[in-house]
Amino acid sequence: MGDCQILWSKVLDVIKTSASPAVFQAFFAVVHPLSFDGVRFVLQVDSPLVADWLRQKYVTAIENTLQHLCGRAVHLVLQCDADLPAPPAPVAAEPATAAAPSVLSDTTPSPARRARVLPSNLNPHFSFDTFIIGSSNQMAHAAAFATAQNPGHVYNPLFIYGGVGLGKTHLMQAIGHAVLSRDERRTVHYVSCERFINQFIEAIQTSTLSKFREFFRSSIDVLLIDDIQFLSKKESLQEEFYHTFNDLHNQGKQIVMTSDKSPQELEHIENRLVNRFEWGMVVDIQSPDFETRVAIIRKKLETYGKTLDDEVCYYLANKVRNDVRKIEGALIRLLGFASVQNKPVTLEMAKDCLKDYVTAQAPISLEAIQKAVADFFDVRITDLRSNRRPKMIAHPRQLAMYLCRDLTSSSLTEIAQAFGGKDHTTVLYACRKIDAMKSADEVIEQQISALRKRILESSYGTM
Repeated sequence: MGDCQILWSKVLDVIKTSASPAVFQAFFAVVHPLSFDGVRFVLQVDSPLVADWLRQKYVTAIENTLQHLCGRAVHLVLQCDADLPAPPAPVAAEPATAAAPSVLSDTTPSPARRARVLPSNLNPHFSFDTFIIGSSNQMAHAAAFATAQNPGHVYNPLFIYGGVGLGKTHLMQAIGHAVLSRDERRTVHYVSCERFINQFIEAIQTSTLSKFREFFRSSIDVLLIDDIQFLSKKESLQEEFYHTFNDLHNQGKQIVMTSDKSPQELEHIENRLVNRFEWGMVVDIQSPDFETRVAIIRKKLETYGKTLDDEVCYYLANKVRNDVRKIEGALIRLLGFASVQNKPVTLEMAKDCLKDYVTAQAPISLEAIQKAVADFFDVRITDLRSNRRPKMIAHPRQLAMYLCRDLTSSSLTEIAQAFGGKDHTTVLYACRKIDAMKSADEVIEQQISALRKRILESSYGTM
């Protein structure tokens, strides 16, 4: 078992170079080595979700790493416990004798009507089926999907953070739809933090605070609260939500929150609240990569019953980088412009119609690539430019040269000069070597993908 643990630790050291901290913590932290007989390496996985995810994303990379470490082919076996049993269906509450608080009259129907009315509080288009999964959001999607399958038991609370227009609200409401589709008797309540604040203030003004608390602390099975960062600097609201959170969590009720920042980055929020935000699962959604943006455009076109040439889709995906909402807005504008002109959409039309959406992009510098690679592998830029040849320096240097040729228009000679005046044949050798390695080693491909994303976001800003 000791040798098995040591070998797994070495595998994890390799995985860490390509997996984000959030992915590593959420998935690999719950995987434990069981045995290794020289041919079969057995891992114990505590969650079916994690097992499925590993099979889809990392089995090949882990087996390649094991083969490299052991000098022979190794078969990976994932041993997983059975799925957790679904929680018992809640017993329908008796109709309340007291009238519902006036402040909540539009969102708090009687228990007998909740299953019919509350779903209207969710956007019908925000489901898991309509959510486009990419490398930038697959972790958040996996966590949200697992939460929806077993609310209150898997990740509670679930805290999703990221920039504007990246799909946080979509994922949150998809959880609500999925929960209701499995059991319509559950009470799912979606509310923005701003709405929650206004309801609290109105409850105080109308002396209905007890009814406000009864609803939020006793009548809800799944609370979805958007933009929790707006609790900042509101001490009385933070006190109220602290007790609401505790009551729901103690009852095993699911809490899902979104924010534009991670819990640790929230300002003017009490430490005890920040601590509770981190009790369950914290996941981020990043800006979509090129492939995901193309998929989003095509999904939207399918929804609208329209088609566009690939070159137009690629132009949109390459030029409109800010967020998903902006991509959709640009697409609607383009289709509307074509409709008014009564002309088919062409690339020239797209360039003319969307020029306001496109911002000038400065070329990526060789220095920016060197810095990104140095930070990624925790080495110095001077090491990349030196003649040192230890593997911990040589591999990052070769990757940096490969990315310089891939992401810039610099010549081999110019790239060689940027790496300490080396010969251009050194750059050519590095590029060919990385090309060969990435075809055979998924870990190298993942490193390239992660570095390319960092460099593009650093050079062009939030995409």
